[in-house]
Amino acid sequence: MAGVATLHIQQNLLAGLLTILPLAAVWFVLKIVVDVLADVGRPVADWLAATFKPLLPETIAGFFNETTLYAVAALVTLVLLYLIGMVAKRVVGQRVLDGFDALIQRVPFVHMIYNSAKKVVAAFQPQAERIQRVVLVDFPHAEMRAIGFVMNTFKEESTGRDLVAVFVPTAPNPTSGYLEILPAEKTIFVDMTFDQAMAMVVSGGAIGPDKLSYLHRDGTAQPAAAPAPP
Repeated sequence: MAGVATLHIQQNLLAGLLTILPLAAVWFVLKIVVDVLADVGRPVADWLAATFKPLLPETIAGFFNETTLYAVAALVTLVLLYLIGMVAKRVVGQRVLDGFDALIQRVPFVHMIYNSAKKVVAAFQPQAERIQRVVLVDFPHAEMRAIGFVMNTFKEESTGRDLVAVFVPTAPNPTSGYLEILPAEKTIFVDMTFDQAMAMVVSGGAIGPDKLSYLHRDGTAQPAAAPAPP
C-alpha cells in the first residue's frame, strides 16, 4: 500500500508540475519585461511621487508605495514607447531618427554596436519575408538536421553560385545560436512558418506541426519519395 500511495503522490506531483510549467514560463518572461519597463520609468515615477504626494490628502498619499511606483514606472515607459513609435512613423520623426543616425555614425566604436543592433532588430521583424524562410540544414553533421532561418543571400564571387547566411538557433534559448554560410542548394525548404519554427525551438521540439513537407525553391511541395523496393 505504501508503494502505491507513493506512486500516486509522484504522479500527481508530476502532473501538477507539467500543468504549471507553461504558466510559470509566461510569468517569468512577463516579469523580466515588466521589470525592465519599471527600471526605465522609475525616475519619472519617483519625480511624480515627490511632486504630487505633498499636495494630496494623507489618505490618498498613502497609495504612493513601492508597488504603486513600480506600476506607474512600467506604465510611463509603455506610454513613452507608444509616443516614440507614433512619432517615428511621421515625417518629422523620420527626420529626427535620420539625424540621430548620422550623429551616431560619427562616434567611434559606438556606431558599430548601433548598426549591428539595428540589423538584428530589422532581421527579426515579421514583415521581412526573407527572414521568414525556414529551412533545414545539416547541423552539426550530415546525419542530423537543424531548423534554421535564412537571414541573407549573396553570390560567391569566384563561381557565381548562390550562398545563404542561415541562423541556427539553440533550444530552448533562441537568442543564441550559430551563423552558417553555405550553398543555397544545401538547404531544405520546409512548409513551416517563422512562428511555428520558433515555437518548436523554444519548446525543445515538444510543440510543432504534425506533418512536415519539403518544398522546392519556388515554394511548391516536393513529391513524396517512392517507397524502397522490397
